[in-house]
Amino acid sequence: MADLTFLYLFLGLVGVWLGANLIVESAKRVAALLKVSQILVGLTVIAIGTSLPEIMTNVFSGIRVALGNAEASGIAIGTNIGSDIFQITMLLGLVAFLGTLKITQKTRIRDGFMVLFSIMLLFLTGIDGYISVVEGLLMLVIYIGYLFYISKDEHVLGKMKDEMKVNGTHSSIPVYFIYMLVGFVIITYASHVVVDKALILADVWGVSESFIGVLIIGVSTALPEFSTAIVGIMRGAKDVSAGTLIGSNITDPLMSTGIGAMIAGFAVDNSILFFDLPFWFVSSIIALLLFGKKLEINKPKSLVLIALYIIFVIIKIVYFR
Repeated sequence: MADLTFLYLFLGLVGVWLGANLIVESAKRVAALLKVSQILVGLTVIAIGTSLPEIMTNVFSGIRVALGNAEASGIAIGTNIGSDIFQITMLLGLVAFLGTLKITQKTRIRDGFMVLFSIMLLFLTGIDGYISVVEGLLMLVIYIGYLFYISKDEHVLGKMKDEMKVNGTHSSIPVYFIYMLVGFVIITYASHVVVDKALILADVWGVSESFIGVLIIGVSTALPEFSTAIVGIMRGAKDVSAGTLIGSNITDPLMSTGIGAMIAGFAVDNSILFFDLPFWFVSSIIALLLFGKKLEINKPKSLVLIALYIIFVIIKIVYFR
């Protein structure tokens, strides 16, 4: 029973990855056509695209909560936090190990602040053990405001109109939007499977739903960010790599959690509040400090981040199952 459930969970995660990959690649092509800056592409288009596994997992968890399965809250919150801790430590470390990762001072200050603010907001809204529908809406509104703030100088809508005027019906943009829709259909069904099977596994294995979310689904749903960041390093687009990993650490707590909580509200257990969130916050500060005056993380520094994740996993398994 457990083996078959795990197989379905694995296939669901594969579907999530394939759907997200189709969406991300299409979004990157659209951004290239519009000549949007790489860092903005990473922070917005790709960060949202690669966060779709977490977003859809939260949506279906919210639906399950609305239908009376309160345990699905642990899957939703755990997936977001597990994915982001994995990204800001292990993934950031691995990408920097493969090729020195660089950011701008503006990104470290502006977007680094938003990462820390997002974690604090998640903690404050969940301190009473519950993130309400209204608080979920607040998170989403703040995220939309952040997107507006960082994209207003790019004039994205104006560029889209200009591109359509130049190319007219020959524009490739509508085609890529169709690809995105197909990817969205795939990821929607696959996410539904993931949530259902994860709940079954948590019961069979006798562990908490948040544990499954943090260490299994969270890691798996971070694969789109990892593949995108690696490709960015290989192609010399380091702004895309850094922007994707940092942007996802803003998108997940605000957009993913916000949308899911807006459906039915999420319960937050104590292990999330008093271990996972503080660990994520401290790890994020360490990651931002490691960029240093040169605004880069090289191989020696990357080992610190990788070690942080190993420590997190050990503590999680020993004390917070």
